[in-house]
Amino acid sequence: MSKSAAGDPPSVRDPWLFTGLCLLTVVTGMVDATSFLGLGEVFTANMTGNVLLLGFAATGSSAVNINHLSFTGTLVALGAFVAGAVAGGAVAGRRGRPPRLGAGFALEWLVLLGAVATLVGRQPYGDVRYGAVALLGLSMGVQNAVVRRMGLPDVNTTVLTTTLGGLAADVVEIGGRPTNAGRRIATITFIFIGAIIGGVLERHGAQWSSTGAVVVMTVAWVALGLSGALRAIA
Repeated sequence: MSKSAAGDPPSVRDPWLFTGLCLLTVVTGMVDATSFLGLGEVFTANMTGNVLLLGFAATGSSAVNINHLSFTGTLVALGAFVAGAVAGGAVAGRRGRPPRLGAGFALEWLVLLGAVATLVGRQPYGDVRYGAVALLGLSMGVQNAVVRRMGLPDVNTTVLTTTLGGLAADVVEIGGRPTNAGRRIATITFIFIGAIIGGVLERHGAQWSSTGAVVVMTVAWVALGLSGALRAIA
């Protein structure tokens, strides 16, 4: 796959690239399943959800289970995601230069592996829980920044609100099949699949769902490598 010195975006029509991106979306669903189901109802990829959870917890409503909704855990996830986005953007490189996508995804993989190491053989309480939440949030921030750096239109592996809303609105505005509808539907489908897989694995413990996310991330990395996208390392 050719790439200009300025780092023109690769074609998402490449089947290996499309596969890699779909698998990254699965990772997102699995990571959020790990954190929400296993680490105290905290999102580590869906930051809109975290802001809402903070608002719900702030109301002190009797309908909110304060034992599960943690200000601290949610704030940790928010801060870690932002830090990860900054780190991912720095590693992937500035626009106008060849992107270091391989380095960015390598960073995400290492941080995910760190989350697994934090959870293996330990109960997800106290410092262990917050450490795992921080690492998972950090990894999702990195992924968000690196995928953005790829510059692919209508591709987002961590956020669905804009994807779903844009798809529905375009159907009406265009009066037919929207542009890039397939990749938008794939994003929604695969994050759903990731949530299911993560939820099933989390029944056996957060370490299993997080380990599954590392495995899927590894396969995604291989697929992206086969697409040639990772050769854009300066």
